[in-house]
Amino acid sequence: MNNVSVISAVVSVAGAVLTAVLGGVFEARRRRTDREQLRRDLVSRYRDPLLQSAASLAARLRNGIDLLSGREVHQAAPGTERQDEYNRYESLYRLSAYLGWVQILQQEAHFLDMGSRGRNRRLMRHLGAVKAALSGHTEPSDARVFLLLGGEQQAIGELMIDPDSPDRPRCLGYVQFRRKYRDDAEFAEWFAPLLEETGKLLEHREQGAARLTTVYNALIDLITYLDPKKVWILGPNRKFEPALTTGSPGATPTK
Repeated sequence: MNNVSVISAVVSVAGAVLTAVLGGVFEARRRRTDREQLRRDLVSRYRDPLLQSAASLAARLRNGIDLLSGREVHQAAPGTERQDEYNRYESLYRLSAYLGWVQILQQEAHFLDMGSRGRNRRLMRHLGAVKAALSGHTEPSDARVFLLLGGEQQAIGELMIDPDSPDRPRCLGYVQFRRKYRDDAEFAEWFAPLLEETGKLLEHREQGAARLTTVYNALIDLITYLDPKKVWILGPNRKFEPALTTGSPGATPTK
């Protein structure tokens, strides 16, 4: 075999090896890209509605804090049965929808992969903080109005999952919720403790403002974590300091 033949053989083998190596590298890179895209799709599927429901609930709690603190709250039809019914059931829906998306997240995604174990743990801590705030674990016993126990939160979350969703799990819409609340006595019974606790807020305004502030601040932490650059949620996201002294004007925003 002459030198030309040897060189050609070496070049041919080297080219085949290089092609195989590059093919493996590109395939591994493609698989990583596919996995990352799947992860991002999953994050978008569950994070976005959770974020929207948390922001919607926070906005309603902010109004409640203002109302209990003696500040003016805009209402379209104040003092009417229509407004009272709207306040009651639309507020009930916002909290229930948030719990529904938390339950969907736990059932379907187990926990959302935010890209690292540290970020995943922080997400679970934020969700746990909202749960603890709702159940009153963060306040002394004499300040515990507007309580929703952990099992009650889970039950409401389960009930809010639409059983007729054709493809992926989602929460009941507002019309579906109102219809089912009206027509299904067993369904409505699960919400009775929450409505009862909501009624206590007006009887204990100072404590109520403090309780709502605790839940609101936990939600703001969750919202900030899920949307740190405020891409999706553009509304106010300042936390509040609770005011617990008699005669105080209520919760005040902090920077």
